[in-house]
Amino acid sequence: MRRREVGFVISYPPGYADGADLPVCLALHGYGGDARAAIGAGDYPQFIAGAVRDGAAPFALAAPDGGNGYWHPHASDDPLGMLVDEFLPMLASRGLRTDRVAVAGWSMGGYGALLCGLTYREEFRLIVATSPAIFHSYADAHNVNPGAYDSSDEWARYDVTARADRFAGLSVRIAIGAADPFAPAVRAFRDRLPDPGVVRIATGCHDHRFWTYAAPDQVRAISSALAT
Repeated sequence: MRRREVGFVISYPPGYADGADLPVCLALHGYGGDARAAIGAGDYPQFIAGAVRDGAAPFALAAPDGGNGYWHPHASDDPLGMLVDEFLPMLASRGLRTDRVAVAGWSMGGYGALLCGLTYREEFRLIVATSPAIFHSYADAHNVNPGAYDSSDEWARYDVTARADRFAGLSVRIAIGAADPFAPAVRAFRDRLPDPGVVRIATGCHDHRFWTYAAPDQVRAISSALAT
């Protein structure tokens, strides 16, 4: 669906290896990143190892290369469709439990995680978006990153703020730093959500330090969501 060869990484908790029967959390990288960057975001493997050691239910972290197209379909590239229609079946072929799936993303990937939840409402037990790259408008998006959307019509199709009411009934956790440049747009999104309480705004910026701060609670929440 991406019309190219796509790399991926799977991270297993200590004591598990390829072929393990584990639930899985998809990890979506930010702009300019790749699968390896997603696996390392927020030091998730470290916190997963610690949580499992302390008795939390284990899960695998799986990340594909999604390109720089903000995880939504384009005319010649569909990373969103690839995640569910191709990547999850491939993970299942390696023994992972794709009937118990969460999705986590950072920056562009945080926005992608929100799109996953909206587009595939029955697939994900938990949606975790950290510092999601949400824009006020197509003009705002085009000014920051001209390649994020191919047209204003494409922007309108995948504007999560305009569809905020559709998050009703979905399990979502959103974290962002108060000094993050995306914080104003995330606040506008929050104010339109059925449950604004799913958004946590804390001290921090758009950086690895904030992502690491947010990670322990997120990892425990993912473990709990995938445990049964």
